[in-house]
Amino acid sequence: MIHLINTHQLASHALHYALMKKHKSHYLWIDSTTLPVCKNQRIQRHKSMISIATRGKSSMGWFFGCKLHLIMMNQSGDIVSTALSNGHTADIKMVEQLVEGLKAKLYADRGYISQELKLKLKDQYIDLITYHCRNMQLVQLSKEDEYHLKQRNKIETLFSLLKGTYNLVTSKARSVT
Repeated sequence: MIHLINTHQLASHALHYALMKKHKSHYLWIDSTTLPVCKNQRIQRHKSMISIATRGKSSMGWFFGCKLHLIMMNQSGDIVSTALSNGHTADIKMVEQLVEGLKAKLYADRGYISQELKLKLKDQYIDLITYHCRNMQLVQLSKEDEYHLKQRNKIETLFSLLKGTYNLVTSKARSVT
């Protein structure tokens, strides 16, 4: 998938990432998206990305491919940290790698609910804020936290732009080399 991005675009994003790493923000959003490499009925015949693609499940159903994990900063959509994982990797397993060196409030969806993760991040001065599940004890969020949780749709828009701009999800044949 990296080879789908032109060399000059990849270099400019690497420079942008390096510059943004030093820029601090108090509010960050985290999420992941699927990057399917083929349709489910073609998994047996798929050969080009078999070494990195695996079968996984998202809220939209089963897929064969990878996951892009991303931390976004502020309303302008600046990317702070990214990681690419196999399709079967759970979202909460990538959080510690993504937040390394950061100190902020981290807003996430219900896929990141974990008391153990919340405690680990608290030690790193990161406050993980998520909505609660129906069967969980109700935690009263501040108005500010509720507002920032509702701003999570911005990261979904960023995923759509990335997928469209770099053709990360396409039905055309592709290869790693």
